[in-house]
Amino acid sequence: MRQLRNMKASLGLLAMILVLSAAGAQAQGTWTGTNHMNAARSGQTATLLASGKVLVAGGENSLGNVKTAELYNASTGSWALTGNSVVARATAAVVRLANGNVLVAGGCNTDCISALGSSELYNPSTGKWALTGSMATPRFSFSATLLTNGKVLVAGGCTATNCTNVTNRAELYDPTTGKWTATAPLKFARGQHTATRLSDGTVLVAGGSNATGDLNRAELYNPTAGTWSSVGSMKFTHSGHIAILLTTGKVLVAGGGGPGSSLASAELYNPMTKTFSSTGSLSTGRDDFSAVLLQSGKVLAAGGANAAGTSVASAELYNPTSGTWSSAGSMATARIEFSLTLLSSGQALAAGGTDGVNAFFSSAELYHP
Repeated sequence: MRQLRNMKASLGLLAMILVLSAAGAQAQGTWTGTNHMNAARSGQTATLLASGKVLVAGGENSLGNVKTAELYNASTGSWALTGNSVVARATAAVVRLANGNVLVAGGCNTDCISALGSSELYNPSTGKWALTGSMATPRFSFSATLLTNGKVLVAGGCTATNCTNVTNRAELYDPTTGKWTATAPLKFARGQHTATRLSDGTVLVAGGSNATGDLNRAELYNPTAGTWSSVGSMKFTHSGHIAILLTTGKVLVAGGGGPGSSLASAELYNPMTKTFSSTGSLSTGRDDFSAVLLQSGKVLAAGGANAAGTSVASAELYNPTSGTWSSAGSMATARIEFSLTLLSSGQALAAGGTDGVNAFFSSAELYHP
């Protein structure tokens, strides 16, 4: 009897270990809450500064566009207000310049009734904003990319409410003069696309949408020649998706779409062959979500809206070695149009966003790999 009891006890312990192991395998990493922002906001910009703090600026909430900006201190988990932006803007583009200043450009006014052409600079040393040159073409939901020469390339974008009109125009910002100059236009007008600076300094623009619908077209910008060239088409159409430069030099393109068509499909761009190939699909189709490259080389994708247009809290990890996705747990809050920023510690900060109906969030949480 004692031997039988001991055997049952051993089997019970083994079963518990297996259950715990399975639970551990289900989700990699954990989410924990951190302090709330001073203002609820979605569609804001978020930038990791040289100091390690995160600058969150602009966006919108139930009262309209937000003019305030605040800094997240990862050491204390606290938020502190900094200088207000000159212009209240949402869905703007942001780039941290080589000198440490932050350029915020374009965006739209309350309810995106019209696009903005103005741009401004945030100085981390003074905590103040100042207007700089304006773009020739007002735009929102466009791309902004820091080039290796220190200039900023903006391309495409929406010029009217709900992206009913898009542009193919592209411009360059020169931090030394504070002025914008035109460069060659995109081959295809598009908004809600992605732009990724590749290892050789060229910029890959992929997907988005225009009057014909969502696009599978991609093109490359050559900063030296100031020209665009077509590359192989994507396997799927993507709009409102993510594009992440992997440590391998390839670009992961995943998700996107809209209500009724949120995508789970993902693909890889190979800069050597200038072609796309399919890779493992997301476990959940998602649109308007956020993603970052972790220090491990894996990609964290979180939140967004599913095919029904409902916000989701789940997160998942892409492993470039296996080409597969696995669970990364769930955020405490289901959110879309939020910011996700990789911190110096290797953690990722998710902040703000909306449920896509009528709620805007000031809450923030941390992903621990």
